[in-house]
Amino acid sequence: MTTRLALPAMLLASLMWAAVAKGAAPPVAPRLEPAPVPAPTVADPRTQESIQRYNAGVGALQRRDLEYAQYQFRQAIRLNPSLVEAHHNLGIALLELRQPGPAVEAFTRALELSPDHLEARLGLGLAYRASGDLARAIAELDQVVPKKPDDLQLHMALGDLDRKTKQPRIAAAHFREAARLAPADPAIRFQLGLAYADAGETDLAIEAFREAMALRPDDADAHYNLGVVVGEKIRALVDEKVAAYRKAVELRPSQADAHYHLGVAYIQKAQLSRVDEKRALLQMALEEFRLFQQSAPEDPKAAAATHNIRALEPQVK
Repeated sequence: MTTRLALPAMLLASLMWAAVAKGAAPPVAPRLEPAPVPAPTVADPRTQESIQRYNAGVGALQRRDLEYAQYQFRQAIRLNPSLVEAHHNLGIALLELRQPGPAVEAFTRALELSPDHLEARLGLGLAYRASGDLARAIAELDQVVPKKPDDLQLHMALGDLDRKTKQPRIAAAHFREAARLAPADPAIRFQLGLAYADAGETDLAIEAFREAMALRPDDADAHYNLGVVVGEKIRALVDEKVAAYRKAVELRPSQADAHYHLGVAYIQKAQLSRVDEKRALLQMALEEFRLFQQSAPEDPKAAAATHNIRALEPQVK
């Protein structure tokens, strides 16, 4: 038997993903699970030397002598090409040496020899991620999740990958699992908010950012992103308001109140719009207030309509 090493700390740091939103804290990469190192018991000298080489690589990897570790693992493989764990741990060493392409080859060979090797599957997913092949990274890591359903960092890594590949709803599902596993972690709530915002789930995004702020009140980025999604919700509500009043005046042109409130809605929409859109919206608001005055000159809101007309006329000239 041979050993499976835990993914070393430097590799975790090297695999930390870049945050898409300002101030987003990167998750730690999933870890490969360790197993005890056995003493070699085989009689064949070549096989025995391969295990000795392998164990020398394990020791080098543990003390972070990465070049020597990969050398020893390669020697073990030369002597015993079917030594699965040598391929697996060679992949770890190469990945930490920032050589994801060769790491992919090492993990792939380990899986060819042992298709159910979960830690090699995890390593392969991380190597694909490090090489920028996000689709293959997701495909490999998705196979690990059913066997590691409570692995916090695995869910965080997949959530990040799914966001990057424009799958925000799947990302949100992983961040929800991560939040279940670490309910007091504000960074996870923040990532969940970003995923919901990407998915257009504004109310859920607002809830997640508020939860992040409750856990970390001084998180400026959570406050900022809450402002962003609240602004998006306001714009959506104003658009809905405009559409509703427009339909009302279309169905009943004589409904004076609908013209007045449509004028107000156009002003609100103009305040939220780009500069090049504002003049047209203010012109439409002006027309609605004039229609209101024509339809209901004695209405109590007539004075307000007159005020709005006088304020708008110079802005649309």
